[in-house]
Parts: sequence; C-alpha cells; structure tokens
Amino acid sequence: MKRTIISCCLLVLALGCVTTPQSTPAPSATTHISTSAATWSDVDNRVKSDPAIESIIKPYRDQLYAEMNRVIGSAENDLVRGRPESTLGNFVCDVLLETARKFTEVDCAITNSGGLRAPIFKGEITIGSIFQLMPFENRVVVAEYSGKDFVAMIQEIAENGGCPLAGLTIVSTGGIVTAYVGEQEVVDHKRYRVATIDYLLKGGGNLETPARGKLVADTGVLLREALIAYVQEKKNIAVAIEGRMVIQ
Repeated sequence: MKRTIISCCLLVLALGCVTTPQSTPAPSATTHISTSAATWSDVDNRVKSDPAIESIIKPYRDQLYAEMNRVIGSAENDLVRGRPESTLGNFVCDVLLETARKFTEVDCAITNSGGLRAPIFKGEITIGSIFQLMPFENRVVVAEYSGKDFVAMIQEIAENGGCPLAGLTIVSTGGIVTAYVGEQEVVDHKRYRVATIDYLLKGGGNLETPARGKLVADTGVLLREALIAYVQEKKNIAVAIEGRMVIQ
C-alpha cells in the first residue's frame, strides 16, 4: 500500500511542474492551425507555481519525503557497482535468488549491472536509497534454460566482463570458461532454472542469451520491493567479494 502511495505522490509532484493552462477553444473542422506561430519555452524557476495546485500537492510531497527518508537498515560497508564482481551486484542478486526461491525451485540468479543505478554507501539505508538503486519496475521472474543455452549464456557473460550473480560461479582463464552451480560443474545436458528480471527475459540489456529462457514463474514481485523487504528483515547488510565471477 505504501508503495502505491509513493507512486501516486510522484505523479502528483510531476503535475506540480505544470501551471494552470488558459482555456483555448477547440479548432473546428475548417480551422487551419499555423505551426509557424508555435513557440518553445523552457520550464525553469522563472515559471511560477500555481498556489492552488501547490496547496493540493504539499500534503503528498510531505508524505513522500517522510517515506523516502525513512531508515530501514544499515550497510556495514560500501555497496558499489563494478566488474567482474561487485558488492552491489552480489547484494542485489542474493535478494533476487532468495525471493525467487519462495515461489519455485531455482538454481541461480543473474541480472544486469547496468540496471543498478546508484551505490549504497556505508551507513543508513533509506527507502529512497533503494529507489535510487532500482528506479525501474523490474519484476522477479524464473526462466528455464537448456544446458546448451545456459552454457552459451555463461560464455556471453564472461565475454562481456561479468555481471551480478548468485548461486553461480564463473571462472574465465585465458578465454577458457568453467562454471559451477553450487559445487556442481555446469554441463550442457541438464536444464537450469535461473532467477532474473523480466527486462532481461524480454531481451533487454546488453546480453542476448537470457531471452532464450522459457518462463517458469512470474512472481509479480518488483525487485525494488524485494530489496526493501530484505533490508527491513536483515537490518544490517554486509557484502563481500567472494570470487563469484573471476576473469584471469
């Protein structure tokens, strides 16, 4: 419910950028509109807000700011993006994997580094911190891959310099790639279930192979919501580089 309120608040705040328009009669069927009469105006601090609209927006703005600044946990170290492995990527993929396993059997989790839009530095974690990290409406999904497609995806990940992983270890040595799900080496005659986001499964991002998967479960859970719930439950977040992705 709170997340719905936040979305509505964001919409209302966006509307606050608009001043009250003057009424203009609709053109008739015979009216000719000259495009040469159109003018371009920048929206900046010279455009004064409408007091009537401001009075409507203020309660929502105050509620939004209070919610965004609400502390839900703390980070014991900096969570930052990087390749081939990062603390921020490990954090997000751990949450992705844990969330997906509440719905079905899953072997590992993979997401894209480009979708992680802001770091979380050591100290307090707020609702706003998570929204900055994950501003998109990406849902947690589970897809199944043939062994050959899974091996191809691992190869592509290695060739692209790595991406966030959980439950999966990839080692690329001189272009020779080996991978393990847990302690079991990945083979091309098994099938694998991967937790990811709907964006990648639909072909988004800079990886081509995730779109080859067959949808097993759409959890309906936004990854952002899962991250918030995880921090609220764990309270203290400590993430290390573990050798999940090694390129040498």
